[in-house]
Amino acid sequence: MSFRVRQGIVPQLGKRFGGYMLRPLACCVPAFALMLAACSTVQMQASKPLAPTTLEEARGYVAGRERAMEFLEYELNQKSRECYERFFVSSCLDEVRLKGAELRRAHLEVQGQAEDLIRLDEYGRRQNREQGRTQSSQ
Repeated sequence: MSFRVRQGIVPQLGKRFGGYMLRPLACCVPAFALMLAACSTVQMQASKPLAPTTLEEARGYVAGRERAMEFLEYELNQKSRECYERFFVSSCLDEVRLKGAELRRAHLEVQGQAEDLIRLDEYGRRQNREQGRTQSSQ
């Protein structure tokens, strides 16, 4: 029987063992990088609203709040659907829920500030009307 390299009763695995181990590793590293890219953070188009500083900004925010909230809900639903295409579904869904709660809370705070500005303006107008009536009656 001939005992040349790679021939014989027992194949000589010692020399090629490193080659067998490097192939799966070479395949796994790009797959792992792709998986990490698929698990990246959730990016939202909706942003936190800015607090109104003038009465016109406050009225504009109150008028457009419904559209902004509908867009936010639509985008959160889209991002939730996209999570099912990722590897870590539950962590992605948790991230979408947290981001949605953060944006809703920001909208509620801005809505409160806007309504306060409008309420203070209306209160000031009523006070001016009442002072005008009392001065004209004197």
